[in-house]
Formats: sequence, structure tokens, C-alpha cells
Amino acid sequence: MLHKLYHQGGYLPFTGASLRFRLMACITNDIVINQKKAVLEFGAGISTIIFARLIKMNNLDTKIVTVDHSAEWISLLQKMLSDEGLNQYVTFVHAPIVKSTDLEFSFEYESAAVTKALSDAKFDVVVIDGPIAWSSDKRMSRVSNIKYFINNLDARYTIFVDDTERRGEKVLLKQLQKKLGIAPVKIDPTFASFTKGQNFGFEI
Repeated sequence: MLHKLYHQGGYLPFTGASLRFRLMACITNDIVINQKKAVLEFGAGISTIIFARLIKMNNLDTKIVTVDHSAEWISLLQKMLSDEGLNQYVTFVHAPIVKSTDLEFSFEYESAAVTKALSDAKFDVVVIDGPIAWSSDKRMSRVSNIKYFINNLDARYTIFVDDTERRGEKVLLKQLQKKLGIAPVKIDPTFASFTKGQNFGFEI
């Protein structure tokens, strides 16, 4: 399903930190069949390039805002996007990681950078795959993302959460369910989604 998106441009370095193929397919399905317009991505990577390629290939009226802590990583991705003529589809937000003042075991994106970038924007797709949260001292880091987008959701949206087998992400799912009033759909043991509004099915 994703063959064209992975192989239409330069080589993409798929690693263990990358979004898995099934989750990537669910997100691209959702963007296309539900005509999503604004994607907010926490954690830049191969997914950023795949989504940009999808927008260009299908001539979609969709934009991406991607938040990441590493200026060097953002610079590399910008170069890859530029080489393929995809820069216009992605806005990067560089937000360094700082220790959370309101949540234990959390190193979150720097608040001023994220809130300024999002301001009054509305998003109908949110992908949570950052910041780094694999170690015990950072396990709650992705829970901190909620405050950045909870008031920036469109009336119809989908939220995708990766790494849901981990302790911190399990808390993230519970917090989102409480705040949204929507139960998560476990697509498999490692990721889940929340959907509001009338949408065509995107799961595989």
C-alpha cells in the first residue's frame, strides 16, 4: 500500500523509532478518504516526508505542522523535503526539551515555542510520536502534549498515538479518553486512535 510513497523519492532511513507501516497506512488512509486539511505531528521523521509526498501525489489541500526538539534533525528533513520540492507542505516547529514543571517523569517540548506556533490553528489529524519517552525518567513526556493541542482540535478529528504498550502512553490514552469523552480504538497492541465526527473507516 505504501510502496509508491516510500520509493517515489530519495531513500528513507527506516529505523526502530519510525512509525510502523500499518500505522502509517492508517494515517494516510484517513488523510485521503476523510479529506483532512491540517495535520499536527509531534516528532518529526520519515512520517513527515511520507505525508508530504502523499499531499503532492494526490494533489491534496493539506498542510502539516511538525514539532521536534532537534534543530539538526529538522535541518536534515528540510533538506530532504527541499530536494523533492515538498517544503511548502510542512511547517517545522523547533521546541527544545525542558523538564516539566507540572508532571513528574516528563521532559516536554518548550511551551512558548509550541503555543506561539499553534496559536489559533485548528487540526483534524494529530499524530503523537514524540518527544522521546522510552526511559523511565521521561516516560510521561508525551502526556504533556495534551495541553498543546486539546483546544486546537477541529470539530471532526482523528488522534493517533504510537507506542501504546508503554506505561506513559497508557496514561496518555486514559487522560485523552477523560478529556475527550471518547474511548480509544486499539488498532494493535502498539498504537491506538481517537475519532470524533463522521469519518469513513481508515483502519487496516
